[in-house]
Amino acid sequence: MGRVTHGLGKPPTYTHWVNMKTRCFNKNSKKYPRYGGRGITVCQEWLDFKNFHEWAMSHGFKPGLSIERINNDGDYEPSNCCWITMAEQAKNKYTNHYITYNGVTDTIKGWTKRLGFKKNTLYARINDYGWSIEKALTTKVDD
Repeated sequence: MGRVTHGLGKPPTYTHWVNMKTRCFNKNSKKYPRYGGRGITVCQEWLDFKNFHEWAMSHGFKPGLSIERINNDGDYEPSNCCWITMAEQAKNKYTNHYITYNGVTDTIKGWTKRLGFKKNTLYARINDYGWSIEKALTTKVDD
């Protein structure tokens, strides 16, 4: 049987803690280049699972939430992290394409939900047809 030094077993926060450390310290991880490979690390305090777990529970952790670094270039540490939904986390993917129009910034997916047409339509208007953002967002879709 494995040794557990923090006495907490493996609560839901444990997987988040392991994954966070893997992204930052395991050079064989697929995610390492976007985290540890660019200098993102885990603070000394959180290398102890009990400390991380106590912070998580006192800062809104619930199953289904994901840890988020407030400053994307900052480390995993109490002052730079919070818990958000997976839907919110998906908006932060480095592959997202953001569009700003009339002072509102959103992803292509977000704009299409607002406007009621398909993501592929907006993507094609901008990338394939070379339409301006204004024309792409304001031209009605033929039924």
